[in-house]
Amino acid sequence: MNQAREQKQEQRTAMYPIQKRWTHLPKAGLVLSLLLAWMLLAGCGSGRDEEPTATPLPPSPTPQEQPAPSVSPTPIPPTAAPAAPESPLPTPLSAATSPLATPATSPLAPVRVDNGANCDIEPHLDLAGYPNLEAQMGCPVDAASLAPVAIQEFGEGPQFDRFMLWFSTNSQIYVLYADHTWQQFADTWQENVDPTFSCNPLGGEPDSPPLPRRGFGKLWCSDPQIQEAMGTVVKEERLCQHSVAQPFGSGLLLACFEDATIRYFRILNDGTWDVLVQ
Repeated sequence: MNQAREQKQEQRTAMYPIQKRWTHLPKAGLVLSLLLAWMLLAGCGSGRDEEPTATPLPPSPTPQEQPAPSVSPTPIPPTAAPAAPESPLPTPLSAATSPLATPATSPLAPVRVDNGANCDIEPHLDLAGYPNLEAQMGCPVDAASLAPVAIQEFGEGPQFDRFMLWFSTNSQIYVLYADHTWQQFADTWQENVDPTFSCNPLGGEPDSPPLPRRGFGKLWCSDPQIQEAMGTVVKEERLCQHSVAQPFGSGLLLACFEDATIRYFRILNDGTWDVLVQ
């Protein structure tokens, strides 16, 4: 039995050599050795068992949070502006994209008068200068006439306020009074039959001016009321250099061209008239 104990003791000694050595040390040295061994084991164990904790790094600022670097701009010395070209060319505009672009028209191109939806007859082109033609006159009811028209001013000028107009198409005389009313008379004067001056209430040799002559003079002499209302003349009668007369729904419109002047006589169906000088 003692032999078996010794064998077990030897096995323990082989397994735990440190313990066997400690059994042979003196008592005080044994305590010190145990303390040192414990310290070594504690230090080594802490290194093996505990995982190192990573020190958290501060989060990097996002691009939005990073402050912009404060940099003072470097002043740029002023430089002279580049000289403009002597003849700058305008940038062309496209009529398809520019709302302000309008097609170019030739100044010699004829002007077309808009007749509106209900006008079957076109106004004459020479009447296009009359403002708001259709609004003032309505639609034409017949074609325009270019036949000669004679004009005679009465009263004082240069802004005459009364006229006689003779239309060769129907031999009619229109008397335009100063109160802007008018009357129509047939021209009964005949060439080589009636005298040039039908009367001479002023005495002396008849002359024009101050007396009207031919058909105007015969009408003037035949009616004392017309004679009194119209007065005498300061200029002789004459034909318009170019005349255009056209009937409209509201009356007759006459354009009398003389040199650089155009007179538009509007003789309305309601018995009134007016004139526009351009």
